[in-house]
Amino acid sequence: MFPILPNQQNSLSGAFGDLRTNHFHAGIDIRTLQREGLDVFAAADGYISRIKIATNGYGNVLYITHPNGYTTLYGHLKTFSTNITQYVRAKQYQQQSFDIEIVPNINEIQVRKGQIIGASGNSGSSGGPHLHFEIRDKNENALNPLHFGFSEIQDARPPLIDKLVLRTMNPNARINQKFGRFVYNPVMQQGAYTLLAPIAVWGEIGIEMLAFDRMDDSPFRCGVSVIEMQIDGKLVYEMNLEKMPFDISKDMNAHIDYATAEVGGGRIQKCYVSDGNRLPIYKTNYQKGKINITDTLFHQALLSVKDAVGNTSILYFSLKGERPQITAVLPLNSSQTASVQTSISENTVVINAKNIKSPSSQAMIRLVDKVEPINLSYSENNESVYFWDLRKGIPLSVQVEDGYQEMNIRNMIRPKSPPYAEDNLSINFKEALYDTLYLNTKKMGDRLSINTETIALKEPIEVTWQPNLNMISDKMAVYNLNDGKKFVGGTWGAKGITFNTKELGNFQVLADYNPPSIRPVFLDSMYFRCVIKDDLSGIKNFRCTVDGDWVLMNYDYKRALIWSERQFDDEYFGSILRLEVTDNSGNVAIFEADIDEYLAKQRNEAIRRKSSSRNRSKKRKR
Repeated sequence: MFPILPNQQNSLSGAFGDLRTNHFHAGIDIRTLQREGLDVFAAADGYISRIKIATNGYGNVLYITHPNGYTTLYGHLKTFSTNITQYVRAKQYQQQSFDIEIVPNINEIQVRKGQIIGASGNSGSSGGPHLHFEIRDKNENALNPLHFGFSEIQDARPPLIDKLVLRTMNPNARINQKFGRFVYNPVMQQGAYTLLAPIAVWGEIGIEMLAFDRMDDSPFRCGVSVIEMQIDGKLVYEMNLEKMPFDISKDMNAHIDYATAEVGGGRIQKCYVSDGNRLPIYKTNYQKGKINITDTLFHQALLSVKDAVGNTSILYFSLKGERPQITAVLPLNSSQTASVQTSISENTVVINAKNIKSPSSQAMIRLVDKVEPINLSYSENNESVYFWDLRKGIPLSVQVEDGYQEMNIRNMIRPKSPPYAEDNLSINFKEALYDTLYLNTKKMGDRLSINTETIALKEPIEVTWQPNLNMISDKMAVYNLNDGKKFVGGTWGAKGITFNTKELGNFQVLADYNPPSIRPVFLDSMYFRCVIKDDLSGIKNFRCTVDGDWVLMNYDYKRALIWSERQFDDEYFGSILRLEVTDNSGNVAIFEADIDEYLAKQRNEAIRRKSSSRNRSKKRKR
């Protein structure tokens, strides 16, 4: 049974397999008329097997286990049904905690198909009112709910193919005689997508694309379920999102072009399986979907994209084998000073030099014990390109004529390598790396950089760092600077501060000495509501008591709002209310009030304001 507005046509704001931050979307997001409070129904007979309340993630969420072994999940609820609410509230008061996870046994809360289990909401990390709904098998694989025959969702629109991307996979490969990443915009002709001209390629090439689904009656971009790629009629790559294992769902970061996504270029899907990707959703050729063209013939490519109900879009394009040519064009103004820029692609240093005066000029690679000259690969538009294989050695610097650049590569870190250490810094990568990392670190006083945020990690790494500070305080912690100032934390010890991070990039030690703010919004003998905020490290926890007895406070971090919930609906608060709010740096704010005195003061203040308003009104009439 459809869990919300059953037997009524509905639409989705998110589909199974959508590309979300660090994961594939494991369910469907059912729209709720842009509001909260709609009845949510049990999809089938079963029992409540898990209940969780949290400020993030699915927020207020219920799991129902069914006799056939499936489990359904209902996330971002506003409230639970009365019997479940009473059960959960008793557990919260018993554990004196708002955040709670409960695993009832099979006989505690049984439900029937169609029974109301809660109301739809916007709790947790939801970006707007909706119901997140999942179906999982007994092995904790997420299954696509649209494969279960819900007639409430109709979709006759095929996916859209927005961009095609070709990428050279090693320094010998070329696309239109160049090395790098090249983006093409398909056009629609006679019901299919195509490119208007063939693409010249040579060597090992990876193909990627940006595609999404538009569903009926919904403005949202949704994910696609199946991608197939054929070259000359032979299948070289297939992705099928029939089910998704939760334990390695974060490998979605290896499925997409993570670096492009991190700089706002969209989540572009690879049509090949890159190193470190453990997802069991692919069928490929022996090159894991990559193609290798070393002839001068035309090759026909076909990309097929399907949504969950089988609507299909097709992209045709041609590849023409074309041998690399070494071209050397002297700059128009050879009096300008040469400049050098470097970047790393897989195991290759790409050296781009401008204003080179001679096509025979070599790039000089300075290693620890020698200098290696390398010849020009090609040049175009006053830019000469050279390549260096990092497996031959890590360069200290690169020079072309009078252009020079330091490399600052500390070490080559392979997956599962032992911890790395340098002066005042050690990093344990554990099993976080998808592929070889050419480590770049910089320490500048209270700041630290470790490569960039465009490199994906499977799991957090552990960093111990001794920053150069005049003093150390227990109010100091590490913050991630990639996007504002995001609290990371850390523990101070003899070797500095140790912290875990899920991202590479830029970090800083900052001190937070300011306690959170508490602003009461409403208070009487049965209910208390207030706004709590913190200006840097963020809210860690809060505790409310009345006459020393713990009071449950619900928390919505998106609105910075907390509000009381009494254990029993007919009970009154006592006299002295105390709210204590602690931030992540240990700063504490306290609001304390005698409820009777507070109410009397509020009444007197209201009378004063009303009297003052009358006096002003009389003066205006005179």
